[in-house]
Amino acid sequence: MNLKIANASVSCLHLHRLQNALRNLKARPSQGWAMLVVSVAALTFALCPLPVRAQDRPETGSPAITSVSTVTAEQYQTITIKGTGFGTHAPYTGDTDFISFFDLRTNPPGWQAGYSGYNDTITLIVNSWTNTKIVLGGFSGAWGQSGEYYTLAVGDPIEVQVWNPQTGDGPSDKDSTVSTEPTTSTVTSAPNPSNLDQAVTFSATVTSSAGSPPDGETVSFVQGKKVLGTGTLSSGSATFTTSTLAKGNHSVVAEYGGDANFASSKSKPVKQVVN
Repeated sequence: MNLKIANASVSCLHLHRLQNALRNLKARPSQGWAMLVVSVAALTFALCPLPVRAQDRPETGSPAITSVSTVTAEQYQTITIKGTGFGTHAPYTGDTDFISFFDLRTNPPGWQAGYSGYNDTITLIVNSWTNTKIVLGGFSGAWGQSGEYYTLAVGDPIEVQVWNPQTGDGPSDKDSTVSTEPTTSTVTSAPNPSNLDQAVTFSATVTSSAGSPPDGETVSFVQGKKVLGTGTLSSGSATFTTSTLAKGNHSVVAEYGGDANFASSKSKPVKQVVN
């Protein structure tokens, strides 16, 4: 329900939030505070319908965030928020009164996405919303807009807030930090086995949930502490060819060093047999 008070539109949700804020106020003024609490409570009770009892509607209750998955610097990524009391909401891209994502960096100034009251130009992609899990697909709107700082950087402090759409309860807050995107490296060799002085090609693949690291970055092919050679990434793959392997067994791993956005990773070894 939306109410017109003093030529302004006020929702029951805003009244419930004001009531909760007054109840939780730590530094309470000595005069007038009790009267204000009573007045807001009376206005809320008179103008806003009472919610269905929590025991009759399982998605109600105060939200409580227990975990937020890894947040990276990528625009499109999967961020999973787990907890209880989130209520339910249909998937959407945009802003609502029920979720907020803050980049809390100070230099350059950070930004907010997802909460309609802030009127920022970055919005959230909400893939699913259940009472215990919210899955975000990243950010939309003015991400990366020229002349602005609407991006994330590794090390940025962030805060996620969630309200229950059915009851208006909240917010529940969870702090985290933007991290590098985890990567996985694998390595193969061919031909295997090979003959002495025969050319052997080692092929590495580096992947992540956000896609491949940028082209041009380096993968090292290592036996023990010795770097046999390097390859340059192209679409997530790099190769190195050698014909100088001695007769015997060679245990070789691929090592990706990482960058500002992608974490380093090391493959399991491939056993190359030279006859």
